[in-house]
Order: sequence, then C-alpha cells, then structure tokens
Amino acid sequence: MPIFEYKCETCDNCFEKLVFSEKEEICCPCCNGRKTQKLMSAGCVMSGTGDNGACTPNPSSGFS
Repeated sequence: MPIFEYKCETCDNCFEKLVFSEKEEICCPCCNGRKTQKLMSAGCVMSGTGDNGACTPNPSSGFS
C-alpha cells in the first residue's frame, strides 16, 4: 500500500494518497475532481553512517 503523489488537473492542487488498489479512483481532496495525474516522486537513500537514519535525496535521481 504505497503513498503516491498526485496533481489535480482541475484545480492544480498537489496531494498525497495512500492507494489500496490499482483500481481505486483517485479524487482531489480540494475540489473532488477526478482528473488527476500521478507525479514522479523523488527517491531517497537511507544510510547507517551516523546520520540517525536521515533521508537525503539520491544525487543520481536528478532531484534536490
């Protein structure tokens, strides 16, 4: 059950949604619009090098 990021094509609201099924219809929490676009999420790298498990962007992902 991953959390995905979406953008509403009606009101441009960006939001996250916990998705239970691929068939689940995604609605915007602001306008209840059903025209949404799944966004590409930035990944992170977890390391055990003394940073207390901090999540830092993966430099190779192109996101900062």
